[in-house]
Amino acid sequence: MTQTAATEPASGPSAGRAKILLLGLAALLLTLAPTLVRALMAPAAPQVFGHVPPFRLLDERGAPVTADAMLGHATVVDFIFTRCTSSCPRLTQRMGELQTRLAQAKSRARLVTISVDPENDTPPVLAAYAAAAHADPARWSFLTGQAQDVQSIVVSGFKVAAAKQARGAADYDVIHGDWLVLVDAHGDIRGYFTASEPKDLDAILQAMRGI
Repeated sequence: MTQTAATEPASGPSAGRAKILLLGLAALLLTLAPTLVRALMAPAAPQVFGHVPPFRLLDERGAPVTADAMLGHATVVDFIFTRCTSSCPRLTQRMGELQTRLAQAKSRARLVTISVDPENDTPPVLAAYAAAAHADPARWSFLTGQAQDVQSIVVSGFKVAAAKQARGAADYDVIHGDWLVLVDAHGDIRGYFTASEPKDLDAILQAMRGI
């Protein structure tokens, strides 16, 4: 009589090992689930548009400030001049709103406003402007310097347009980009954001979470 090989019952050792393996895999997935969800929901890291160049300017108190002051934390930079009556008040308003939201979130991010009219915007002028904007000096700095240095930093470094435009025989305006520029903790430029509406700040805060 031909004997057939005995087969292991479905409830034998092999089935038990498979069940243990499945239970172990399920436990592992449950353990990793929160991490996986956070990774999937985290905002994508913004791309790098350039690097903040070395500079040496003066803040509203007349103290020297270098590019190193932007290292170690995120920074939002804008470009205004105090005599401006068009886009600059809106930019300053948005920076003020951002200052409030960063403080509420206990963020270490800083704000920097660079004047594109350094010939008129001396440290005392910027100090008065900062006071009117209720700027917290621990978070928000206003910078000025030699005209050629500022031009190089703004146009070549931050890649934001800025140019004088004659407004009369002895007067001029300054045409400049209306951007809020996000810089990461390494000094890399990570985004250019509009400031037309208060909701535009949401995009900046979201981008900060991705750098």
